[in-house]
Amino acid sequence: MNFHKFRLELKEFPVFSLIDVKKLSEKIYHHRLVEWQKNGYIERVGNGVYKFSEVMLDELKLFYIANKLYMPSYVSLETAFSYYGFIPETVTIITSVSSKKTTTFRTKYATFSYRTIKKSLMFGYKIISSDNLNFKIAESEKAVLDFLYLHSELNSIDHIDELRINADNFEEKIDREKLNNYSILFENKNLNKRLNLLLDWIEDAKS
Repeated sequence: MNFHKFRLELKEFPVFSLIDVKKLSEKIYHHRLVEWQKNGYIERVGNGVYKFSEVMLDELKLFYIANKLYMPSYVSLETAFSYYGFIPETVTIITSVSSKKTTTFRTKYATFSYRTIKKSLMFGYKIISSDNLNFKIAESEKAVLDFLYLHSELNSIDHIDELRINADNFEEKIDREKLNNYSILFENKNLNKRLNLLLDWIEDAKS
């Protein structure tokens, strides 16, 4: 397969993985991908993920890449907080959770960080479509619980205050019943204590 045909078959995929390549009408050998990289047609993002050279990577494409670089995983933690408007900062590291070991990938486009959670806790994410790319990101409630679960140091109101969470956005985007139901599934008393601290802080911040 020449590059023109390759580009046509993947025209709906500005970013693609080796899994996508294997689904094409003809087999593409690794040396062909290397050749197209040398010619400047495609760029390797990392770990079996590529993009066409003319494609600019926005936030949502980076989320897709985060899913593909390390599977299974979904975007969560600080990145999800920023996405939902819970924190004022624009996050420079794409943070995710995975049932595999904690790791970090540093690329020319972004740094992708993954924290380990139990396999039984790999739930509570949704699939979003953008530019024909589907990526998984934690629901707002699950992002909160993932964060509290992985940050045992958040054991006082002062620590919660340092997060600078937007209480109005929190109330708007958090379903309290879902938050409670998800928290039960963690079966973690210390997590519940941290959650109660956060909810108390939210109530005070609203008044």
